[in-house]
Amino acid sequence: MLKIIAIGKKTRYDDTIKEYLARLHKQFKTTLLLLPQCDLQNEQARNIDSQNILAKIKPEDYVILLDEKGKEIDNDQLNKQLQIVNRSIVIVIGGSYGVNAALVKRANFIWSLGKLVYPYEVVRLILIEQIYRSQMIENGHPYHHR
Repeated sequence: MLKIIAIGKKTRYDDTIKEYLARLHKQFKTTLLLLPQCDLQNEQARNIDSQNILAKIKPEDYVILLDEKGKEIDNDQLNKQLQIVNRSIVIVIGGSYGVNAALVKRANFIWSLGKLVYPYEVVRLILIEQIYRSQMIENGHPYHHR
C-alpha cells in the first residue's frame, strides 16, 4: 500500500491523476491525501506544513520524501525501492517552502526527480505516473520500453 501526502490544492491535472490511481493494482494501490497549504511564508509555513504532514505519518511507515536535494534514481531503482519495503510506504511532497528538518530526519529515503524544481501539481502527476510505470515494470508489461 502506497500513500502520497502532498501540500497543495486541486489542479487541472486531477482527472489524469485519478485515472492513473484507478489503473493501479493491489500491489501498488495508492491513495492521495491532499493537505491545504499554510497561509504563512518561509520558515513558519515550512514548519506548519511539515507538522501537518508528520501528523499523518505512522511510526511504522516507510517515508520517501521528494526533494531536489535527494538521490536521483531510474525507473528500475524506483521499482526495487517500492518492492523491498515490507510496510506501508508514504511518499511526501512538501509545500512551496519545502519541509523542515524534523520531516527530513523522519524520511527513510530522500528522492529527487531531478535538479529542476517543478510546480507541485506537476510533481503529483509525474509521481503517480512513475508509480504506474513501476507497476508495469514489475508486471513485465511493455508500457515501459527498454
